[in-house]
Amino acid sequence: MKKILDLKGRTAVFIDAANIELSAKDLKFRIDYQKLKEFLERQGEIVYLGFYTVRFETKSHDNFLTVLKKLGYKLVTKPVKIIKKEKNQSHVRKANFDVEIAVEAMKRVNQYKSLVLFSGDSDFDYLLKELKKQGKKIFVVSLKYHIAKELIRSADYYFDLKKIKAVIERK
Repeated sequence: MKKILDLKGRTAVFIDAANIELSAKDLKFRIDYQKLKEFLERQGEIVYLGFYTVRFETKSHDNFLTVLKKLGYKLVTKPVKIIKKEKNQSHVRKANFDVEIAVEAMKRVNQYKSLVLFSGDSDFDYLLKELKKQGKKIFVVSLKYHIAKELIRSADYYFDLKKIKAVIERK
């Protein structure tokens, strides 16, 4: 496959797992993370491949995380937070990694020239603007209806996930 992303030099990749999995689900496919890693490596020199996800504490999820780690993904996990609503006794499950991704991107800022963010969350807008001020080339990968307009404006390049579905889909 030809080079799709015009990555400039050393590249750090940050994957907001919940965001990207929801996008893939809406496209009716599951991501093969080995294929995704291989795709990214064909695009440029990957110096960091971070995967940010909730830890579900199930055998199958633990096995999945073990596979990712063996493939070379750097895992950042935390338990799911359950927020109870008082009125109707229902609850909301939450696990947000915006701060972790932003902090790690800034800690590693001298290690990369390009950043690829797999997320559409508008909370990353400030991070992207700051990184661009430091001369970083910013790529955002998400699904058209899962991305904040601010991110599209702040990135150097927005890439729709469905363009690589055939390349990264789990068969």
